Amino acid sequence: MKAPKFLLAGLLAFSALGVAQAQTVIHITGSTAYRSAVHEAITNFLSPGFTYGYSGTTFTKAGQAIFFGENAGISVVIKTSWSGSLAGVETVSQAIPGAAVSTFLVNSTPHSTAGTPSAPAVYDPPTIPEVAMEDGEQATTQFPHPALTQVQVGVVGFKFVVNTNGSTIGLTNITPLLARALWTAGQLPLSMFNGNPSSTTPVYALGRDWDSGTRNCAFLETGVQSFVSSLSPTAVKQWEPLNASGAVVSGSNPGPITHQVLWPCETIDYITECDGDGGYGSGGDLAAAMSASSPNIYVAYLGLSDASTVETALGITVDLNYNGWGYSQNAVENGQYTFWCYEYLDYLPSLATISPNAYVVANNLATAIANENLASVGVNLPLMNVTRQQEGGPVIP
Repeated sequence: MKAPKFLLAGLLAFSALGVAQAQTVIHITGSTAYRSAVHEAITNFLSPGFTYGYSGTTFTKAGQAIFFGENAGISVVIKTSWSGSLAGVETVSQAIPGAAVSTFLVNSTPHSTAGTPSAPAVYDPPTIPEVAMEDGEQATTQFPHPALTQVQVGVVGFKFVVNTNGSTIGLTNITPLLARALWTAGQLPLSMFNGNPSSTTPVYALGRDWDSGTRNCAFLETGVQSFVSSLSPTAVKQWEPLNASGAVVSGSNPGPITHQVLWPCETIDYITECDGDGGYGSGGDLAAAMSASSPNIYVAYLGLSDASTVETALGITVDLNYNGWGYSQNAVENGQYTFWCYEYLDYLPSLATISPNAYVVANNLATAIANENLASVGVNLPLMNVTRQQEGGPVIP
């Protein structure tokens, strides 16, 4: 596959300590929907014999990972911690201590050539990362300035999913109008999805917090949020599923779900969400909630990898058609399925001078991400027969 051209001179800033030890250190944060592609790309980018460790038990879906190895003869340490696309934009562009990432794994994390799972939750001091992976354009986030340099590396796909067998209840499709009604009110009767007036069972909205690029793409795609309001997002109503002990059901707090409340007020990176406007901080935790046993019908938006987690856990088809079309690479490539965004690698345009070794590492890593088989998260750029100017915008040849 032909690689896109990258103008990456001055891409990354590295710690003085790392340079002094002849070891290039790269911190990457941002899109949880794209983490599987980035993790796989790193393993293809490093020379044989590299070692790595990661949190949890599934490498491609790990919230944090650390890699030790070489590329083109250069010693490198790569640390990833996935905070959400918009959080990544804020962290890199604003570079304020309060937005620093506090979950980059320490160098003493267990690692091996086969990959060591279940990394202890022991982290570096809060760090401002050099790179953020972002679902969509910086201009449609709450942090359009200072402008970052954005390198387009692929297309990231998303799905609306339901936590039950939708075909048995007639919930198999969602439209922009239904999405706007559902996330504005927080719930709709099932009859609005299946056309049966006797179907009075409520369908509830789940989702992510404002840090999420998946949320931004979903709401701009459906019109829940407009381009004009993107800098001051429209409030929505999403639910917080709880288990019998009153804990939010997530990857670390299993179900079954016994009750729910509108997502309570919380402040994330200086922005406060109230009255249901909050949500899950990661796609993995939202997928865990959608996978849990529940008395309620939930609809949510997820990246492809997290949607597959729900489908595997429940053993049923959970994907909803969007505007009458099911997700497929072909449907994305040719413009029928439009719930997707471009994926970008973001970095500051004005950085301190970096070494020639760092420049080589940066170029090779960016190329590896773009050339990775992106089927698990979306579509490679050379395969696209359509384009759009920004997320939610018209899809044209």
